[in-house]
Amino acid sequence: MIFSESNQAISKALVAAWGSIETPKHNTNVTVKTKTGGSYEFSYTDLEGIFDALKSVYKENGIAVLQTPKTFFQDGNLVLSVETMLLHVSGEWVKSEPLSVLASNNMQDLGGQITYMKRYSLSAISGISTEKDDDANGVSGNQVEYKNQPNKRSEAQVKRLFAIAKSKGIGVEDVKKALMKDYNKTQAEDLTKEEYDELCNRLESAGKGNASA
Repeated sequence: MIFSESNQAISKALVAAWGSIETPKHNTNVTVKTKTGGSYEFSYTDLEGIFDALKSVYKENGIAVLQTPKTFFQDGNLVLSVETMLLHVSGEWVKSEPLSVLASNNMQDLGGQITYMKRYSLSAISGISTEKDDDANGVSGNQVEYKNQPNKRSEAQVKRLFAIAKSKGIGVEDVKKALMKDYNKTQAEDLTKEEYDELCNRLESAGKGNASA
């Protein structure tokens, strides 16, 4: 870790915060089907669960979390790095060494890499345990099935969404444009429950070919 030149105030705040942080409960269950045909399951705490455990404690101690992902070329390869900084109200700070991996060329996989690295980096700098196993399986070529993940829409929900659109004469590409424009999402399964319900209602009342009605 790297500290600001002056660090007495943030050091005191971090000690107080660490004593109050409770280990977050695992809120995501995963089934991994390996490339060799086997499978296994494990649980971990997702990024939202980590923030739920940290936010109030850090707020009480005058600490903010800043996480910065960036991509750059190194030796001809596209590299993704994430840096986590804990900023104190005094202006003092501590930050992690950049966590780096080869970046995926697929935007959805890249987003998954960023989320994973943010989660890993934040839990590490905060000194909390969030998993019993390594969940970086999708980028390793294994097939990953997530269960009980509250922020993901189910396959049945996604099918219903596009069925509503089809019944109104609205094409798949128009729905995807609405996802990006109005919710900054590339996949329907990434919608929150509130966003999903809102979009379904909009589609049901939309005119032909208009997903933004």
